[in-house]
Amino acid sequence: MRRYWRDVHSPAITRRAGIYDYRHYQYDEVDSALFGAVKGVELDCPLGERLMWNSDVRYLDEAGLAAFDAMPPPEVKPHLLGDIDLIVDRSTTYRAVGSNALTLLDRTAEATPQGPPAKPAYALFMRRRADESSFRACVRTLARRWSEFDGVLRVRMSLFEVPDMEAERKAGYPIKTHPAEQQYQATVEIVLSERDVGRDLLSDRVGVDWAGPIRTIHAYPVAACYTSVYAGRPTLVGLRGYAAHQAIRALGADNQTEPGLLEWMYGPVASDGGSGEGV
Repeated sequence: MRRYWRDVHSPAITRRAGIYDYRHYQYDEVDSALFGAVKGVELDCPLGERLMWNSDVRYLDEAGLAAFDAMPPPEVKPHLLGDIDLIVDRSTTYRAVGSNALTLLDRTAEATPQGPPAKPAYALFMRRRADESSFRACVRTLARRWSEFDGVLRVRMSLFEVPDMEAERKAGYPIKTHPAEQQYQATVEIVLSERDVGRDLLSDRVGVDWAGPIRTIHAYPVAACYTSVYAGRPTLVGLRGYAAHQAIRALGADNQTEPGLLEWMYGPVASDGGSGEGV
């Protein structure tokens, strides 16, 4: 299943217009011990409710989203999405807009992460206990405080709107939305210098009363992340696939990343340079 998302689905989605940033995350089982001995928040997740992956697609504006939705042509789109039933039990599309989707810190020197992370990385998916305003204010404050910790290398926050099933239906996706009680309202991606830094994230050091607004924090370890589009340009992984990326990087076969060659192979989608990574 992981190979399908990485090697089949993601390269196809990369061909769609309008994408500014596209990262596909694959998760291991929830690490309920990441924060240490913490009370007042749900850290465990039943096995049958755990997320396996997340495709994080970002657009500069509504025009970009409209361009994405318009592709591929109506006679082709059912084939692009038609095999999702084979690999997806439940899936929810979350939308984060404007300042609700921010990277507060990135000291990883990896603008386009590819494959297993070099440092411990987690996606902290959260559910609210209080009203939306209090919850969002709390998550924003937590993310900002975490970005000030020496042992935290990346903080990427997303505050979700309520899932729009009608929008999913119009986009051509099978409607398999999680029940409301299993849906999340936010996620914060963090990369740590070492796993033990996680014990500080909900400690007194953070100085935030998080237990009131936040009901659930599920810490999903990132098994791998594949960046297929960066700053509006397809990466080498997005064009040639991760296996080719590995082989080319291992050999230092830089001719295989030359923009003219990539444009000849893949057409206009590669005309802006193709290997938009490491810029």
